[in-house]
Amino acid sequence: MTSGTVKGIQIHDQREKEFSHTNPDIDFSKSDLNEDLYNSKNINYNHKIKNKIKELNLTRAVRKDAIVMCQSLITSDKSFFNKLSSQEQKQFFKDSFEFIKEIYGEKNIISANVHYDEKTPHMHINFVPITKDGRLCAKDLFKRVDLIKLHDNFSKHCKEHGYDLERGESKVDFKKHLSVEDFKIKTKQEELKKSEVKFNKAYNRLNIKSKALENLTTNISNLEQTSVKKSFIGSKITLQEDDYNKIINLAEKGVLNENSLNNLKKVNISLERDNLSYHKEFTEYFNKYNKLKQKNKKLTANVVDLINEYKIMTNVLDKHNLMPEFKKELKNEKETERISRRNKRESLEL
Repeated sequence: MTSGTVKGIQIHDQREKEFSHTNPDIDFSKSDLNEDLYNSKNINYNHKIKNKIKELNLTRAVRKDAIVMCQSLITSDKSFFNKLSSQEQKQFFKDSFEFIKEIYGEKNIISANVHYDEKTPHMHINFVPITKDGRLCAKDLFKRVDLIKLHDNFSKHCKEHGYDLERGESKVDFKKHLSVEDFKIKTKQEELKKSEVKFNKAYNRLNIKSKALENLTTNISNLEQTSVKKSFIGSKITLQEDDYNKIINLAEKGVLNENSLNNLKKVNISLERDNLSYHKEFTEYFNKYNKLKQKNKKLTANVVDLINEYKIMTNVLDKHNLMPEFKKELKNEKETERISRRNKRESLEL
């Protein structure tokens, strides 16, 4: 992240606003449960970044577009966290933070915010990308081979601390960077796939038990048609030998067990409830995915329109030899805007 995007990350991670237009998953009534494992109170990220870079005593000034902060996202799926108690979840994030501090250096850490107010607990660890030889260089810290090694070591670290966390796929295209929102959608899609597999297995079990229930109903129906005669002597009844053998056979198989029938009904009700839940969740995230897709399509169209307008404008300026004057005016506007932003920051700091 460049210095210009750090402020937005700070607002999100520290929950500095009580609303969010971009993240509907946040339940602000639970934000008090969040914690920063590194800072005791909210801080100014850019101030802390500048101080850490200043300590490097760099010979050249940092470029405006330089990457001054990176972020590690620590999370898993719902099933993993559902197995952990509240205290165990906190310990998981503490153990994970220790791992990241060892990899990227504790002195380079900016913050470590754990969010419990969203659907799945997760932690944002922000740090300044400083190499072991004291250079500000995110590119050298995030080479493909290093990222694969990082995931392997983190998986090993989790197992050593007793966490049943599966290692993700190693063959990942790290060139395709996912935003937080895209990552959440991708995670939900993976959870839905797992839920679909579980549902299919449960549905198959239901089919098997439904057939057993159908056979049970047929057998009970056959029993109702059994010919029974009262004996001439006493209160006993007599059966034909075939009917008697049929009852003995069914009893041995347990088809006359009323508890089995009730259990099958309970399984059926439970599976129907799960089916409705999976369908509702799938529909919710499918609709959200489509909305984001349409939004991306509109943004792409706007970019194309802006490019076309820019080409027309530059052609007109070139035709009338106004390009040098336009560039000069543009440079002056940028400088004025830069000074204005700096004055605002200084006034806020005071």
